[in-house]
Amino acid sequence: MTLENVMKQENNRTILKDIHLIIKEKSQIGIKMTNKESIVFFKLLTGELTPTSGIIEKETSRILTEFTEDGLYEDLTVSSYLHAFKKIADFEKPLEEFIGIFSLSDVWNTKISRLSFDQKKRVSLFRMSLFSPELLLIQSPLSHSTIEGTELYIKAIEYLQSNDVAVLFTSHFLEELLLLSHDIYRYNQFTGLEKTDLAQENTAMPADKTETGMMPNHVYKVSSKSADKTIFFSPDEIDFIESINSVSTLRIGEEYFPTDLTMNELEDKLTNFGFFRCHRSYLVNLQRVSELVSYSKNSYTLILKGNSNVKLPISRNRLEAMKALIEF
Repeated sequence: MTLENVMKQENNRTILKDIHLIIKEKSQIGIKMTNKESIVFFKLLTGELTPTSGIIEKETSRILTEFTEDGLYEDLTVSSYLHAFKKIADFEKPLEEFIGIFSLSDVWNTKISRLSFDQKKRVSLFRMSLFSPELLLIQSPLSHSTIEGTELYIKAIEYLQSNDVAVLFTSHFLEELLLLSHDIYRYNQFTGLEKTDLAQENTAMPADKTETGMMPNHVYKVSSKSADKTIFFSPDEIDFIESINSVSTLRIGEEYFPTDLTMNELEDKLTNFGFFRCHRSYLVNLQRVSELVSYSKNSYTLILKGNSNVKLPISRNRLEAMKALIEF
């Protein structure tokens, strides 16, 4: 499926714009967007809605969706529920062959009303797989999931991908998308869909390169620890860094990620990547700055591209340093 410059308006209000995306076979794509944006986006992909402008070209009609609020038939057992959909989908193989793949052996004869959130999500995934989809559109499946439930869900997704199914996830949380997706995007209401450069574990350099000493130069990632994992951000992903209660905090879109490094350490590391200490509490990515506003002779503010609500202070003496740096 290919989307070119897609925009959607409702009641003269723009919901989505500047959507450029290619979804290929076996894709695992994650997009950070709001619930409303996600619902409209899925309806555009399935053809339930038509775009206000732009082009959507589809090579398949075998597309299934799952929204966060979608429910199951709570009074049925897992077995009876899935056997009912087996008939609807005209699925020929015995369901028992797939119980282990979706980790439902322990609850096969249990009523759905008694299942955990994790288990219900795997039942839903199993149901969709019966229809032999080529593309699944899934909204925030791990929002209330346990660590164990997350592992089992990812196992099921890997099985679907091995059978050439493409999956597109949407969520408000980057952490969720990091676990589920190979390619991650952010939707910005001002600038449209932007692909991120979040590090994946499977992008390491091949062994033959490291053995010959051919290591990359000038690579730097800023890390943020969250629960049992560490997330790595490329400098160009960071809008700005703010000191909050003496903790250096990365600002990525609307989300905040704390880091163990001090502001001084970050300044030393990131200056060569275009970051500037505009205030003792702020390090800004100059590539993200779009406007300089003067409120008085000694009061200035930096406004970031695509988000006029973000206003960072800059003192007059720092302004002179920034002018010399970017030559204006």
